Amino acid sequence: MENHPLASHMSWVHGREREGRGWYALIDPSTGEEFARASIADQRLVEAALASAHDALGGWRSMPSPQRSSLLHTLAEKVREEQDALAALLSREAGKPLQAALDEVLSSAFLVDYFAEENLRLCGQIPLLGYPREQVLIVREPVGVVVAITPFNYPLSTLAAKMAPALAVGCTVVAKPDEHTPLSTLKLAQLAVEAGMPPGVFNVVTGSGAATGRLLVDHPLPRLITFTGSTEVGKEIQAVSARWVRKVILELGGHCPAIICRDAPWRDLLPQIVSQSLKNCGQYCYRISRIYVAREIYEDFLRALVEKVATLRVGPPGDPFVDLGPLNNAEILTKVESQVRTALEEGAVLAFGGGDSALPAKGFYFSPTVLTNVRANMSIMQEEVFGPVVMVTPFEEISQAVDEANATSYGLAAYLFSADLAGALEWAGRLEVGSVWVNRVHQAYPQAPFGGMKESGLGREKSRFGMEEYTELKTVYLSY
Repeated sequence: MENHPLASHMSWVHGREREGRGWYALIDPSTGEEFARASIADQRLVEAALASAHDALGGWRSMPSPQRSSLLHTLAEKVREEQDALAALLSREAGKPLQAALDEVLSSAFLVDYFAEENLRLCGQIPLLGYPREQVLIVREPVGVVVAITPFNYPLSTLAAKMAPALAVGCTVVAKPDEHTPLSTLKLAQLAVEAGMPPGVFNVVTGSGAATGRLLVDHPLPRLITFTGSTEVGKEIQAVSARWVRKVILELGGHCPAIICRDAPWRDLLPQIVSQSLKNCGQYCYRISRIYVAREIYEDFLRALVEKVATLRVGPPGDPFVDLGPLNNAEILTKVESQVRTALEEGAVLAFGGGDSALPAKGFYFSPTVLTNVRANMSIMQEEVFGPVVMVTPFEEISQAVDEANATSYGLAAYLFSADLAGALEWAGRLEVGSVWVNRVHQAYPQAPFGGMKESGLGREKSRFGMEEYTELKTVYLSY
């Protein structure tokens, strides 16, 4: 390996570092400057990673399930032991405040522990059919080699939600982290070996989605691709996977509405609503991006919302007093700037934000922004906005709000606030989304399935339903 003044990071294949062909720069989102570099996994290295996972599959799937769960528990404990180092890596590569990075690390450890336990509850069935001298056994088997492609916004927790259930049921995994945020994933792979997992069970290849990711997806060996990212890339993965009738789990884009009825205790809920709209600088798929407010309370709500958003502090993620760090990379910043500019040209009104000379001169910062006078046919109401931008619109009748909430190609999540619980349940049933939060906002629970309808994805993550995605059903007709 050639000398380089900054730290160099290679792929992790079969329990050791492996250099690819060439290098690319890792950019600190808070400064816009290179702070390390990562190796580009070429076709040779991708082939090696997949072959390693395939070779390890037989021994791993035949290991008793409690033993696999024990190793996952050990990995979770390793993550907690290294929580400060992992949080520092996450903060540096993703640009999120240190406390938010630490929260993600601990959430990831919890997910690994959860799936280790859920694995012990996975079971098949023996239907009581009553045929003489015959039993029908319905069993679950691991699907095989899994490719997990993860995003930059939550690189560790999205990986845990894919890797942990796959490993628990007996699959092996080749992970491809987003090119901007590979470091925490590489660290987790090293910890997996330290936890006692055999070489090849969990491999990591680094590089861009267009190059390294496409090599993985174009390969016939994986039996399942699990991907979190844009709808456009998800469609491409689904199309390519059709060649081999291969399973896919796609957690794609969102443009999530919140509906606030006249009788909702919205002042008490406002901190939750602001957090779910703007935390992680608005870079996550099920954040609130569109807020529909009953006309009777619209002006009061908008005024209070803007006052709350104005208190948020934007700055370097290492500053303990900062609420929002930078966007992750220059491309995301450019896209958000363009979306806001286009919205204003189409007639939207800037209630707050939209650019601020007080922001740091270097790095990928964008002010938290509130837009009003937005219409359903505007570009920004139809496109996912992966940044700290929220649109606020009044409604006369809740049926109008639900219709507008459903009037996009997305269907990931929605939020509904009303004192009328019977009505809330009825309208929740009419929202075309995979998850609905009623009268509260919090993180999605590991025990509940998560995923989207329409163009927000296929399949489910988390819970026993998410774990079952990594298995195939087999029926055994046993006569005796």
